[in-house]
Amino acid sequence: MVDDTTPEQLRQQLHDLDSEISELRGSRDDVEAHVGPEGDGVQDSEEIAADLTSVEESDAILGVLEQRREAVRARLALLDG
Repeated sequence: MVDDTTPEQLRQQLHDLDSEISELRGSRDDVEAHVGPEGDGVQDSEEIAADLTSVEESDAILGVLEQRREAVRARLALLDG
């Protein structure tokens, strides 16, 4: 199978992945701060559990996005020589 992806397309993919990662990290950090020791302290246990689950899910998604980003970087390095 031949991959006709151009270096410019790969750079755009990197840009898009970096944006997604940054946005997700920001959302994740907001939730974590809300749950953490500096939180407002008015959450019940169900809210805390839901927030912690959200943080764990975000971490998993971040891992996938970061792996994808590294794969795109490697492909771009091969094309750029």
